[in-house]
Amino acid sequence: LMSFFVLVLPIRIGLIIGQAFGSLSFYILKKERKKALENLDIAFGSSKSIIEKRSIVKKAFENLGKGFIEVVSIPKFNRGNINRYISCRNISILRRFVQENKGAIILSAHFGNWELLAHYISMQGLPLNVIARRVRIDELEAFLGRIRKKNGLNVLYRDASAKEIVDILRDKKFVGIMPDQDMDSVSGVFVDFFGKSAWTPNGAAVLNLLTGAPIVPCFLVRSSYGHEFLVEEPIELIKTGDKKKDILENTRRYTRVIEGYIRRFPDHWVWFHDRWKTEPVVPFG
Repeated sequence: LMSFFVLVLPIRIGLIIGQAFGSLSFYILKKERKKALENLDIAFGSSKSIIEKRSIVKKAFENLGKGFIEVVSIPKFNRGNINRYISCRNISILRRFVQENKGAIILSAHFGNWELLAHYISMQGLPLNVIARRVRIDELEAFLGRIRKKNGLNVLYRDASAKEIVDILRDKKFVGIMPDQDMDSVSGVFVDFFGKSAWTPNGAAVLNLLTGAPIVPCFLVRSSYGHEFLVEEPIELIKTGDKKKDILENTRRYTRVIEGYIRRFPDHWVWFHDRWKTEPVVPFG
């Protein structure tokens, strides 16, 4: 019912409704608002005022509201019209890997509209597979599954085997990863994130070590209407032969890239996530 209602509306009207819903959520969801403000205190300290931090959190909620409308509206988009809503000046970076018959690790985050980002890449005819977790609402999971399949977007859930992911990269395809959340159920390391040690998934660094696939930062930034898709050249990584050291340093490097985007566009990130939940174990004695 929700998808039908949104699909019959012009996208501009839908975005206004989504923003209003996000703004309302900011006032209603007190627990999430409090956690977001606490995380902004950790990240920015006194460099931003409480008024600035509240504004960032409110805009983050509004962006999520707009993002929800956009996700439900994805069936409206196709290869013929998506470029009128999302612009990209350097998509050639990704096309180059296809032309050179190489796989790549697409690095992003829970930043902006990450679901729409994945569909955009797939609509460009690029062979994208994304690692995701299942949505807890069965109806929404089924809806996402249908439109992902329609757009040729393959989803690998977090219980997928490492071999399956490695095989995809060795088959010269793309794998999208968002290693910006504290998940103690996956392999990770502690690296600096906004000046504080944070448990960070190291899967992108491990996959690079196993396959040699480059790590390419890709982020979707909201504009006055639509988005700009930002693609960077691959991150410069180290390979010394010391696997443990290389994984740690390369995880640190791509985490710095993610932090850089969040610093530039703080209202695009999910600040209510408990990013510093896991604490380093201090050796006794």
